[in-house]
Amino acid sequence: MVASISLGRRFGPYEIRDVLGKGASATVFVGRRSDGVDVAVKVLSTFAMGNADFRAAVPREFHALEKIDHENVISVTKMGTIADVLFIEMEWIDGSTLDQLLKIGKPLDVASALSIAAGIADALEACHRAGVVHRDVKPSNVLMRSEDHPILFDFGLAQDAENPDCQPGRLYATPMTASPEQVAAEGMIDGRADIYALGVTLYRMASGKLPFYGERMDLLKMHAELDPPAPRSINKSLPESVEELILRAIEKSPDDRFASAAEFAEAIRAIPDDELVGAKRRGFFRR
Repeated sequence: MVASISLGRRFGPYEIRDVLGKGASATVFVGRRSDGVDVAVKVLSTFAMGNADFRAAVPREFHALEKIDHENVISVTKMGTIADVLFIEMEWIDGSTLDQLLKIGKPLDVASALSIAAGIADALEACHRAGVVHRDVKPSNVLMRSEDHPILFDFGLAQDAENPDCQPGRLYATPMTASPEQVAAEGMIDGRADIYALGVTLYRMASGKLPFYGERMDLLKMHAELDPPAPRSINKSLPESVEELILRAIEKSPDDRFASAAEFAEAIRAIPDDELVGAKRRGFFRR
């Protein structure tokens, strides 16, 4: 089972070379295939294998990702079972997550933040066109292939229109970035929930802080009911146009946000470079 998987040993056709991340339901390893190619192998945990919902989520995630072909979305190659354990093989990105690169209280170079957000918005547009809503956009679910090339991954909570999993009353989101409609947990949502989560992510990159902090239930209530602090009250060098963009993305009502991820990306790229002059500059590759 999963507990027997260790560095240097084999898991089916894979030589396990590293651990990329570990959660309650799965661990992601770097595995070298027999053809010498390194891939990421997401393996369901022993605990999750005993839970029907977690087991069902694996093929749902795989088939959702199979439908998406975009340079800013992780690609998958295989799904199967080894020693009665479910796994997904996907491309390995040799990079850190956006969350690992962000420093608490310190904003990114605003141009870098906008470039990353635009790339994620492009990824979301491809997802939404395929009928997939990610439902868990956040810095820890974005890998950075390079400084300006974000890769959206971890579709474990994704909603696929062809195979929906929407139990009323259940939260399919992380409280840190949950949209008000996800907090309401009334069933199917649309891509504007991802726009909200991306807006929260851009808020974090541009200001250095999240709009809300607190325990789980407090966070959910804040996202549903409270107006966030203006980003420029945190980062005074942030251009007004960027603040307006962020606040529109995180409007409480989906109807007041950008209508699509493509519209959000277009609005980001429409901000003139001269408006960014004088904004605090601190990219995560500049120390």
